[in-house]
Amino acid sequence: MPDPTTRDRMVTTAMQLFRREGYPATSWRRLIEAAGTPWGSAYHHFPGGKEELGVAAIELGSQIVQKTVRRAFEKHERTEDAIRWWFGKAAQSLAEDDYRGGCPLATITLEMAHASDKLTEAARQAFASWHELLVKNLQSHEDPEDLAIAIMNNLEGALLLSRIHRSPDALNRAAEHVVAIIQR
Repeated sequence: MPDPTTRDRMVTTAMQLFRREGYPATSWRRLIEAAGTPWGSAYHHFPGGKEELGVAAIELGSQIVQKTVRRAFEKHERTEDAIRWWFGKAAQSLAEDDYRGGCPLATITLEMAHASDKLTEAARQAFASWHELLVKNLQSHEDPEDLAIAIMNNLEGALLLSRIHRSPDALNRAAEHVVAIIQR
């Protein structure tokens, strides 16, 4: 695999910092230092400034989640097993990040929905794409639209609770709650 480009490193680093520390708290200086990129690269790659970088970070986070969802449903025939695997991967990732991470969109969305139309629209599109992907994979179930919302709501809430309790328990329980909904 080739070395990531300067732009790629900046976007990946931004996604991680925005998720862990928040969008307003992440300065250009902090981002450049953490990414290990030259100072001039910030405005070269993101002439629209931090907001443009934020949109790119949201898009990357969305791609990562979509890849995980696709993998969950490709690896497992039963929806219940796909959900358990996906929520388990989320718990594993959160623990590996010392409970500082979580959803790659949650922090930036919560912080900036009132302040940036561009970031809000990027987040709206990201969540809509997750919903659409879930609906596509849930066609064999009654009311796949509603089930997709239930899955997303359970995952997002459980990520938050697991993060603040520094435990995978909420994610494990949420997975079983979703499985119970599926098996009704």
